[in-house]
Amino acid sequence: YAPVAHLAYIGRKPGAPTRDSDAWFTPAVYIESVKAALGEIDLDPFSSERANQTVGAKQFFSIEHSAFEHEWNVQTNCRVFMNPPYSAGLCSRAIARFVQQWEAGNFTEGIVLINNATDTKWFKALAEKSTSLCFTDHRISFWNADKKNISGNTRGQVFAYFGKNKEGFKKAFQQHGLIMAVQV
Repeated sequence: YAPVAHLAYIGRKPGAPTRDSDAWFTPAVYIESVKAALGEIDLDPFSSERANQTVGAKQFFSIEHSAFEHEWNVQTNCRVFMNPPYSAGLCSRAIARFVQQWEAGNFTEGIVLINNATDTKWFKALAEKSTSLCFTDHRISFWNADKKNISGNTRGQVFAYFGKNKEGFKKAFQQHGLIMAVQV
């Protein structure tokens, strides 16, 4: 038997404070690939003012202006990038919201950055609706609010693309890993 406070996840020392997995920011190199695939980012639905300094979305939703409560049709031909909150419960809700907004036609292209948790229902729902996937060939070193790498990422990631420009997505993301087209 070991007290919970003495257990540690990989990359974390026993007794160290927990990390806020909802405040892991996407490094600029991946944002550059997102912009190469989409052209621009019109909406980042789960973000903050600080994160948007790197993402550069024309509009973003935050905790105060929730993506769960607002429609995502911020403009015609809207392009969405989403790095959702990863905490338990929020991730699956964010994926469900993304898919619901996609099916409602509230955006024309989108890219989701998420853990490649292929054993989850939310991953299946996301993958089945996407048109292409990029499974990274490395673990992403996410940034904290000060743009410093957060160590200890214990999972691989996947970028899920929604849209018609599969070739543009492939060209922009092949440097990051394996590209797979999804049969729709």
